[in-house]
Amino acid sequence: MKNKIYFGTNLKMYKGNKELIHYLSALGRLYKEQIKQNNIELFVIPSYTTLSDASHLVKTELNNVITIGAQNMCYADAGQFTGEISPLMLKELDVKLVMIGHSERRHIFKETDQEENKKVLSALKHQFITLLCVGETLEQKEYGISDEVLRMQLKIGLNGVTKEQIPLVRVAYEPVWAIGENGIPATAEYAEEKHITIKQCLFDIFGKEGLDIPVLYGGSVNPNNANQLINKKNIDGLFVGRSAWNAKDFVDLMKGALNALSVNNEDNQYYQTALKLIEYLGGNNNITALTHCATRIRVVLNNPENIDKNKIEKLELVRGLFSITNQYQIILGKEIVDIVHQKMQEQLSYQI
Repeated sequence: MKNKIYFGTNLKMYKGNKELIHYLSALGRLYKEQIKQNNIELFVIPSYTTLSDASHLVKTELNNVITIGAQNMCYADAGQFTGEISPLMLKELDVKLVMIGHSERRHIFKETDQEENKKVLSALKHQFITLLCVGETLEQKEYGISDEVLRMQLKIGLNGVTKEQIPLVRVAYEPVWAIGENGIPATAEYAEEKHITIKQCLFDIFGKEGLDIPVLYGGSVNPNNANQLINKKNIDGLFVGRSAWNAKDFVDLMKGALNALSVNNEDNQYYQTALKLIEYLGGNNNITALTHCATRIRVVLNNPENIDKNKIEKLELVRGLFSITNQYQIILGKEIVDIVHQKMQEQLSYQI
């Protein structure tokens, strides 16, 4: 299981105050009843006009299980910026998170990487969780410059951020062509590839501490692709759009993703056990026969002296080990013996 998992949604210019409060109440109740885990960070980013009541609700009735964020923020604390919202105003409303650089801010309202950087630095100065959105357009993707675009947005957007501020930084990768009503969801493989690019860039900027920055995927996340996305190694969470705008649907999506992640984690444990068993048995070439029965795996070895009995017996899933001449029997239990045996067979370099 990942150390921490992130789920969030941006409500854009939808849901007025009354509708938003109904939504948050249902989401908080269902989340506490069906999901609540200590390793999850759940956030919702509604419109400005709802922030006061939203923050009050999650604090007084929902025990802060949902983090409330703002969709944008001016870099200045105060000034002649008609129509803007300052960080001091957001702090007064007890907002905890600020989203910066959403594709609609960049492409509709023509915000630049330099402007996003000023907002990032201001948000971090005021101790907001700072969610920087990055992503390439379809044209940039077709020109083959997606990685360059992402690296530029990150290097400019995070310029001047200190290592001490890293715990407040989040990154959301949202390919522009995958967002909105007509968005084309990226495959899990493509999303993982770009998340690797992002994490490599974060390492370049901050060193190993940069790898602690969570990177979420957003872009037409839905129940059909959420499970595949969350199981990718470099995807730390999901930034969900329309599929999250109904409370029950959002909770169902989270439950499905967490269940898929749990199953994958168990599968990975069996795989790791199989690899360790082969290693401690002396490697592929030392194993001449591999069979199993109801509770144990049987192996015949070329050279019994190459086995490391002590390490095998210390493996978490192994319940016992005994031998007759050059045949060893590894007791695992009937619940998992078939799975571990299968994964050992898959890893051996020849058919037994």
